[in-house]
Amino acid sequence: MKGNIFRGFGLVLLCTSALVWLAPAEAQADEAGAAIMAELDSYLTEAKDQYFVFDMITKEPGKTERVMKFRVTIKGTRFRRVEFFAPADVRGMRFLVRSLTQMYVYLPAYRRVRRIASHVRAQGFMGSTYSFDEMSIVTYGDVFACDLASQTDSLWTLKCQRRPGQDFNYSQMEIDIRKDIHRPAELRFLSDKGALLKTETRTDYSCQEGKHVCNPKTMKIVDHARAGVSTALVCKEWKLNQGINDRYFTVRALQRGK
Repeated sequence: MKGNIFRGFGLVLLCTSALVWLAPAEAQADEAGAAIMAELDSYLTEAKDQYFVFDMITKEPGKTERVMKFRVTIKGTRFRRVEFFAPADVRGMRFLVRSLTQMYVYLPAYRRVRRIASHVRAQGFMGSTYSFDEMSIVTYGDVFACDLASQTDSLWTLKCQRRPGQDFNYSQMEIDIRKDIHRPAELRFLSDKGALLKTETRTDYSCQEGKHVCNPKTMKIVDHARAGVSTALVCKEWKLNQGINDRYFTVRALQRGK
């Protein structure tokens, strides 16, 4: 079990031709980009709380696809708790996110909680193409300053620069946002030099309460540094506004599994 756990560690957004700079290392969003991002973040946190069940399917050429199943509960702009229930080698493993810099894991083999170190957050989440950062981020405008680079009848495209002082794995991001429901269609994460590292697509949206709370049926990340490797999160169940107490998102509750 120990080997499986630590292999898991090792392994739910348009810039014009020039960025606007306050100083060489400090970017600010243009007015249009900032407004689009603010509305996106508002919609993403419209629900008081949400509960999901996902299949996580990782495909790698030449290997049998790996399927894991987990539950995730989200509240507000930061709290997130994940519990794996299949297959047997990860059953009972739980993760808690209180912020992008406060993440914890419960390891059932040791019956203890450990804080996730910052250098681990950039690694594959349970051997998938999702990192801990990508699994944990809820809002984007506080992490990235974004400019409106282009638009079509159906999409806005924003190019984004990580804000100074923000601890997130990627310094640049591009995001295509659907105009009809104001949700991401595709996110592209880039290196400091602008090389494409990962591409995430979000498809088959459904909505509750009009267009205020919408989620994709499928989210998929392709890791361009791992040729041909991808992970899809397929939503199997979704519940809204169940009145989850804040105590559910404490380290004590993670330890006890309640």
